[in-house]
Amino acid sequence: MTEPDPSSVPSSTGAGPPAGVDPTEWQRLTESLESRFAPHAEAAAAEVRSAEQKLAQARADLERARQESAGRRYQSDRLVFMRASVGEELEGLERKTTPKKLRVAYRYLLARAAELAEGEVAGYRADQAAIERDREHSVDARAEAERQAAVRLESARQMHDRVRQAQEAARRGLAVMVEKLGDDSERASA
Repeated sequence: MTEPDPSSVPSSTGAGPPAGVDPTEWQRLTESLESRFAPHAEAAAAEVRSAEQKLAQARADLERARQESAGRRYQSDRLVFMRASVGEELEGLERKTTPKKLRVAYRYLLARAAELAEGEVAGYRADQAAIERDREHSVDARAEAERQAAVRLESARQMHDRVRQAQEAARRGLAVMVEKLGDDSERASA
């Protein structure tokens, strides 16, 4: 069997019927082909558009993360000094000799120790929030998101190509059928 000429493959319902094919039948066949593939072709195109948008967003997020990372300043841990201060206050309390000085030093130590405890809890929570934020928004996380978006786009494009190939196979099949019907009608009239 010879493959039909690609130029004879119907590409839309606007193409005229080949010789020997009833125009009404031709229109029904081409409309059927197009209507069967229209939702799939549109869905495939929509997936490609969505993947392109996600890749563009991932690239913008990566650039923003890089700028934020470059602009981040060093910040020292103030709790290091508070811990040392509480230790010094405790040592100083041991050197106090009068009850009044002991009570005053203890109240000061208590206030500093409570402030340190509050700072430790707040610091722990801030560290956990930073870890969570870095897991989602760091340069590495954004680079991985961009890589995954690029992979998804490539997969969507491949799927879209396979949908077009399936539609093209159906069009070629229609052309073969039309050619065979034309051959049969020529034989019948001869």
